[in-house]
Amino acid sequence: MLSNFNQATRFDEFMRFALYDPQHGYYARGEQIFGRQGDFITAPELSPLFGQTLGKALREVLPRCNGVVYEFGAGTGQLACDILQTAGDLITQYNIVDVSAGLKPVQLAKLKALHGPQVEQKVRWLGQLPTELGGVVLGNEVLDATPVRRFKWQKDNPQEAWVQHLNGELRWVWKPADPVFATTISNLQAAHGPWPEGYESEIAEQSTAWVSTITERLNGLALMIDYGFHEALYYHPTRNKGTLRATSRHTAHDDFLVKAGEQDLTAHVNFSAIYDAMTDCGGDLEGYSHQGEFLLAHGILELAQKQPEFTHPTRGALMRQNLNTLLNEADMGEAFKVICWSKGVNAEGTRLAQVFLDKDRSGDL
Repeated sequence: MLSNFNQATRFDEFMRFALYDPQHGYYARGEQIFGRQGDFITAPELSPLFGQTLGKALREVLPRCNGVVYEFGAGTGQLACDILQTAGDLITQYNIVDVSAGLKPVQLAKLKALHGPQVEQKVRWLGQLPTELGGVVLGNEVLDATPVRRFKWQKDNPQEAWVQHLNGELRWVWKPADPVFATTISNLQAAHGPWPEGYESEIAEQSTAWVSTITERLNGLALMIDYGFHEALYYHPTRNKGTLRATSRHTAHDDFLVKAGEQDLTAHVNFSAIYDAMTDCGGDLEGYSHQGEFLLAHGILELAQKQPEFTHPTRGALMRQNLNTLLNEADMGEAFKVICWSKGVNAEGTRLAQVFLDKDRSGDL
């Protein structure tokens, strides 16, 4: 695999290969990367209350979208299971759009276990992006998994990271940024600097391009949940190593070039760039808030209290601990954001719209 990089390769292309190559890529490993026995655990895996609350939040907008859902990056299928549990009566078709075709058997088995064999009449799998997205588009931890371009600030000479196989290992090679990329970097520095010499960060061009494509094809609502910041925080001078990270066995580190294809690579989301991308394509912002406040406002605690074991002093301990992780400002509650936009259909007059008005943080964008 290292021979793929005998010639210098731009980092975003290396990241695409390391994550998505059908043979060697990280996501080709399927279900073994998820959960407590894998490398990371996502909110749906942490607690079914996450997806159940999301389903509850979508109930009033689903009829406006003909009951159609498109979920990207569905992982083990847990989120689909839980959304169907609280909104399945309003869902006519649940589409799973996933480049990791190897996960379909895992997802189907989980869906059948909870909803019975008849779930196959409602759920279908799509191997590529549909030309039209008429419905509710969902993505939990999708935007952070898109390849990024890595840069280093040097006054009058911004650098871009490339990767090359040298002397038996992958190494960084820094090259002058091309004129267009250099201008983008300089503009960010002018807006959010001054940056110290050697300041490193990343720009997620593929993430914003994906959002643009989604919005162009959208006739409905898109709702994305991910960790990240608005742009001023993302490129703050003190964040001088950027947000790129590698994760293996629930441990985050900065050895990005080791074990290519065997560890996760992610970067935080610049939600200001997501906002710009979707508005440029005719999308209307429905709302932007912290995950914790969004889930609380949509009744996650009420759902939890209906669980027989929730108040049990011992059996309910893990459930309460996981719920706290979802909501706590020091954990996922504030680090993760919820952004929702629409095109052709809106959420006006629904509980979803009211929660976003009550918990509005769009001024940050």
